[in-house]
Amino acid sequence: MPDTTPLMIIAGTLLVLLLIQQWLAQVGKRLEAASRMTKAAQGKSKPLLNGLSVTGLDERGISSLRALMKDADSVALATFLAFNRPTVHELDAYLQRLFEQFHNAADAVTAASLPTPPAGMRIEALSPTERNLLLNRDPRQTRHIDRALMARFGGHAFLAHFTLYNSRDSGVTLHVPPFDADRKLFETLAKSGIASRGRQIPLQQRLSVLKMQELRQMGKDLKLTQKFTRKADAIEALSQKPGAAVLLSMQYVIDDLFMLNPLDVDPHAIEQEWAWLVACAKLLGSIPPRRAELSPAQAVVKRKSR
Repeated sequence: MPDTTPLMIIAGTLLVLLLIQQWLAQVGKRLEAASRMTKAAQGKSKPLLNGLSVTGLDERGISSLRALMKDADSVALATFLAFNRPTVHELDAYLQRLFEQFHNAADAVTAASLPTPPAGMRIEALSPTERNLLLNRDPRQTRHIDRALMARFGGHAFLAHFTLYNSRDSGVTLHVPPFDADRKLFETLAKSGIASRGRQIPLQQRLSVLKMQELRQMGKDLKLTQKFTRKADAIEALSQKPGAAVLLSMQYVIDDLFMLNPLDVDPHAIEQEWAWLVACAKLLGSIPPRRAELSPAQAVVKRKSR
């Protein structure tokens, strides 16, 4: 009688795989259903304050947004707007109206000549520069600041880290010792790939941290006969010598060297978008406290939406 054990093993394995496949399909359906419910909940307009409605946030997010508006902290509020991307419908409509009516204005536009913002917002709370930014920036244009970009800059520490990045030249090797006030910021940027560190930096770029006198001394130590007058020539020649990296490490701890990398987005575009977000945050934070309560009708809608 032939041995049927191998066939039984194969059949058993196929049955187990079939059961696993069915289980994974059921899990996938449940996750997809949960995702649809979450999107539906976020897509439904909800009361924010008296005269304002919002989508893209759950109840917890709406409560956080209300608290930030009450505190009138424009930086914290701008960070929230950038990270969560909520749609405040009445504000969006107002910004679109400003852009369509005034972005080609030949003369200076005063605050008094602008339409009244919704929900008691005060356009005069903005500086002339901030008002002009709102007038000349299409609110529908592509936005670059999102969770992914902010995560690379340290999440809610985005502003401090981006400001540091934007104040330095990319492609330049910097010596940042442990006691330097910016050391932790550079370490954060290195972890996310916005900066290179230590051996990640090509030797030629690492050598650029040395002064001309130090480069000449390194040339003598490596028995080079050339007399360098230009730093670029000295770096090029020394980078070809095997001992250059060792001599450099004797002067600078390699992990204390950092180099900022270029972004795939123009930093100026990010800077302008952030300024626009701050202007929007100032508008939201300018609502007087007495207007920051839900009307009776909105309170009913809020209770029904729970």
